[in-house]
Amino acid sequence: CYSKITMKIEEVKSTTKSQRISAHSHVKGLGLDAEQKAIRNACGLVGQEQAREAAGIIVELIRQKKMAGRAVLLAGPPGTGKSKLENIFSFYFETK
Repeated sequence: CYSKITMKIEEVKSTTKSQRISAHSHVKGLGLDAEQKAIRNACGLVGQEQAREAAGIIVELIRQKKMAGRAVLLAGPPGTGKSKLENIFSFYFETK
C-alpha cells in the first residue's frame, strides 16, 4: 500500500546582492562627543577612550585634507582593537 516517492532537492541561489558582515559590523563610529572626547559606551564601543580620541583626531585631519594620502600604522598586541579602528575609519570614509 506504500508507493515509492522520490524527491529532488536543489539548492536555490539568491539573486539579491549579499552583504559582508564582519566581526565589528555593529560599530557605527568612534563614540565621541562634540568636543571629541570619548563617551564610555557609545556607537558599539566600550573603553579604549585614549585610542578612540586619537582616532578622532586622525579622522578630523583627513577631513580637513591635512593628512590626505598619508598612511596610518596601528600597532599593538592581539585583541587591542586595531581591526576595529580600521573598520571605523572605513565607515567614516566609505564612498557610495
